[in-house]
Amino acid sequence: MTGDKFSIELDSKFIENLFGLADMPSPGEVNLEDLHNVVTKIKSKLSKTALSSAGLNAQSSASNEPVSAGGDPSRIKSVLVVDDLGIITYQLDILFKRMDFEVVISQEINDAIDKYKKQDFGYAVIDLFIPTEREGFILLDELKKLCLLCKLNTKIIVMTASSKIEYQDKCLNRGADFYIEKSPGWQKRVMDACLSA
Repeated sequence: MTGDKFSIELDSKFIENLFGLADMPSPGEVNLEDLHNVVTKIKSKLSKTALSSAGLNAQSSASNEPVSAGGDPSRIKSVLVVDDLGIITYQLDILFKRMDFEVVISQEINDAIDKYKKQDFGYAVIDLFIPTEREGFILLDELKKLCLLCKLNTKIIVMTASSKIEYQDKCLNRGADFYIEKSPGWQKRVMDACLSA
């Protein structure tokens, strides 16, 4: 028995991001086999990353004392993840939960700001292009302003698929604690940033 078939339109940026997650070049034309292959590769990468995170989590749990990110027991193990791509938020949600983080997901800036105002987050992991860098910079500025105004100590991690060096400089100058390019292994770099902060 074959599954139902659906027709959907995908823009080139989505295709580029999707195939980028699998470290695969995006094809000129996408067929069902391409989509199946990319999803299979992403699932495999998720499983491997989750296993390595689980090993890290098992080391943390070996002690009887509660361990929080960075080894500081007062550190808040909660993270706000902001990205307009569901595949990214799903991936990070799984990884953070395996490390005993409380995870709150948002896919657009106004919702993210509202959620940030309601909770004291230890970390905010935000995509720069949501959907353009203009919104990403607005969100970064707003979170930093709220941090200062409310005397919060949220570590802000900006992630992006762009390799433009000027974006890194802008983000760090505006108060981001980390800037992570979505190149191969970016998920581990996000996790490492949260553990080292």
